[in-house]
Amino acid sequence: MQKTTKKKVAPIVITVLVIAYMAPMLVIILWAMGLMDREMGTAVLFPLLCWLVVGGAVIVGVLKALGQRLREIDGGEEEDASQY
Repeated sequence: MQKTTKKKVAPIVITVLVIAYMAPMLVIILWAMGLMDREMGTAVLFPLLCWLVVGGAVIVGVLKALGQRLREIDGGEEEDASQY
């Protein structure tokens, strides 16, 4: 296994774990929003919608950070910084 491949494992694993944690929560929120709309009205929908947007932003942010981290590893920026 190459040195850069070993460095890529941790960011990928963490990204998968965060998405595996957040995605079911977003599905539950969407399901709850469907139930609330029919039974309880729209008063509860705004907090659920906010939570849905924040959860989606977390997933997008983690994926963006993963892309940046993988580019850093491929570019060898860590090796350059370790020389100083």
